[in-house]
Amino acid sequence: MRESKPNAESLPAFIEQVSKIEKQWSPKEEPWGLWYRGHHKAFWTLQPRLYRELDSSDDAREADDEIREDFIKRAPSLTDRKPENPWEWYFLMQHYGAPTRLLDWTEGALIALYFAVSENRGYHDAAVWVFDPWWLNKKVVKADEVIPPGSPGLSEKDRKKYRPWLPDRFDSKKLTREYPVAVYPNYIDRRIVAQRSCFTIHGSRRDSLERLFGKKEDHLSKVIIPSYAVAKVQQQLEMSGINEATVFPDLEGLGRAVSKSWQSEPGKRPHQNVYTRLAPSKVDKGGIGVFAIRPIRKGTRLFVGDNDEMLWVEEKALPKKPQAVLDLYKFAAIRNERYGCPPTFNRLTMAWYLNHSKKPNVKCTEEYDFVALKDIEPRDELTVDYLTYNDAQALDFEKRLPAGR
Repeated sequence: MRESKPNAESLPAFIEQVSKIEKQWSPKEEPWGLWYRGHHKAFWTLQPRLYRELDSSDDAREADDEIREDFIKRAPSLTDRKPENPWEWYFLMQHYGAPTRLLDWTEGALIALYFAVSENRGYHDAAVWVFDPWWLNKKVVKADEVIPPGSPGLSEKDRKKYRPWLPDRFDSKKLTREYPVAVYPNYIDRRIVAQRSCFTIHGSRRDSLERLFGKKEDHLSKVIIPSYAVAKVQQQLEMSGINEATVFPDLEGLGRAVSKSWQSEPGKRPHQNVYTRLAPSKVDKGGIGVFAIRPIRKGTRLFVGDNDEMLWVEEKALPKKPQAVLDLYKFAAIRNERYGCPPTFNRLTMAWYLNHSKKPNVKCTEEYDFVALKDIEPRDELTVDYLTYNDAQALDFEKRLPAGR
């Protein structure tokens, strides 16, 4: 793996970086191409889902067998496709989201780039991994080939060569191969064809691909798409005809493509629909309060999107210690039979800092949105009556709030 991670801030720059990698690895007469894999977040590792989700103490072979058994037993009633061998079943499982030891790749660099940026909202760097499957198979199976091991016309010699990576379910033989190998699928599904899918299948070692092949001379590299360039690359891919309809050639993909094309939402800025900031509170001495930074008209919905990801936690599920962690729930969560919290307390937003008042200028609706009760001027502190959306007995506000509030 190359130590330096090239950046690509545009579609042309991405193609240039991929071309450089290809020239570095492949002789001029080499007719075979590289494989690519897109990641929404650049720090994600090249590890199959089965290994990502298993605990280190879990028996990976047993889990793999049980998942295969469950999928193959139930799938026939849900599809007209009839896979003819274990490999075809395994590819189908991977394509429809079941945990496997397979890792998806594509022969199309722009398809991988699409997967890297399509669901990325510009909060993180994205990445496209570039990989030489021919180099891998020369190293692992000592063969200058990448074949579809589930192909009906495959020779018995080749079939036997790749069989150790997919033993029969509940076979007494263990997974005898440690390292991954590169394989092609049989094209039994429309999405597999459209996405030019190919796979690596991991052996018994659970390490990610970049840990297994992390040397400078290994044929594995990563192109970074910086977070600030994601939106630009998305637009350039759309202009090039790479979108949901081409990558997902079915009605679902068409619907998603049409939906995106009709979205008229302009590029957002961090200050849009923001009315407040944090500052030392005037009503809670020594505390933090929420203050208006622009005029707020009566009825304005504040903190748009603030409660979209609220979690509700049963009291019996709260941690018993340390006390400082328990206090987060007691003082930062909504308490109404259960504790309403953000997905993580690292994401506390403005609404969680509103101070209590018997004469508030903000109210909490039944949907836990906050709305201005009256016109609020810049530099005014926003307050709300906690008792209108919290369990009064549990919080015991009246005893711990300063007089006059």
